[in-house]
Amino acid sequence: MTNIEKARQLFQEAGLAFPTIPDRLAARLKEQGMWLFSTRAIRKSPYDLQHYVDEAERTHVDDYVVLSHSGHGVNSYAIQYYLVFGPLRMFLNLGWGGVYSDADADAARIRECFSLADLIVPATMTIGNVRDRLMIVCSNFYDSYWAATVQSPQMKPSGSKDPAEVLAEVLHWLTSTG
Repeated sequence: MTNIEKARQLFQEAGLAFPTIPDRLAARLKEQGMWLFSTRAIRKSPYDLQHYVDEAERTHVDDYVVLSHSGHGVNSYAIQYYLVFGPLRMFLNLGWGGVYSDADADAARIRECFSLADLIVPATMTIGNVRDRLMIVCSNFYDSYWAATVQSPQMKPSGSKDPAEVLAEVLHWLTSTG
């Protein structure tokens, strides 16, 4: 069984959707621990969302995907799906697991977000030139926002929005400007 098949099976058995992983990255996906799959070396826990966002904003990083489940405490657990691919920098940190959470409701929200992300991935391949970037940060624990450098600075909505709302807003922007 390949690593991508292991990851897909793990997510399916947990009742979760499996997000789009571009073929070029899927071939490089490696299991790096329990509930941790990535195409890059992991030196910082994927739970540290801000580390990955800052890295993508401040430095050049090669294309990669991270797919994991991590957290701490009794209710701070999340599924992380980080995709840096071409102009796209998408970081989804979606609550799943914990004593006080509703696993079925969490799984439904994750399926909704992954469904929107699955549409965003191919849509971003048509934007601008190599300097153009689309940054999407969605989390149940932190601010959710997006920003684009295509042609002119675009929206960076307030952090009060739900992750699915932000993803829907990005998808609408991508499909109405393309």
